[in-house]
Amino acid sequence: MTLDRARLSASLSCAIAGALAVAIGSAAFAAPAAAPARLPSRVFTCDVGHVMNFDSTKSQSPDQLKFDSHHRFVFTLPGGPGRTALPPDVNEKPEKVRAGSRIVSDPDHIAPQRKAQFDQVVDYWPKRIELMGLITDQLRNAIVIDHIDSANRTANLFMLRASELSHFEQGHIYQGTCKIKVAAAAKS
Repeated sequence: MTLDRARLSASLSCAIAGALAVAIGSAAFAAPAAAPARLPSRVFTCDVGHVMNFDSTKSQSPDQLKFDSHHRFVFTLPGGPGRTALPPDVNEKPEKVRAGSRIVSDPDHIAPQRKAQFDQVVDYWPKRIELMGLITDQLRNAIVIDHIDSANRTANLFMLRASELSHFEQGHIYQGTCKIKVAAAAKS
């Protein structure tokens, strides 16, 4: 699977900031104004690379990243009502995550969450999706899905492990492309 790298050149720093915001429990961006009333069920089958040369002191484009391994990663998000309000603040009680929002396949254990079910999902489909799963009480797996191309059914995935907004694990940064299988929107 390939994704237009030029489209991603300005988004790497944004994805990192978004993933770190997800890791600490606050949504990175406001909800889109025209969210769909019903979200479809989706299966994301992703080919992600382990980033080996990320430098947080530089502004790197995706073309400058080097990968030392590639991994298959699959997760599902069920259909349901679209987002009509901003997600809760980090100090508020988190939203209930829909059953079925989970990792289906992670053969290389790149997302070693306590459980397959995500602990937080902020679904701005078709613009952006933010996912978080606890690894330990202090360490979280944060995933940002962006650059969703509905026509080609592809998206960019950026994943990292973080404990707070200013700290992430350099050795656990992944970036890649997902193919998206979309089912009909759920009915009310």
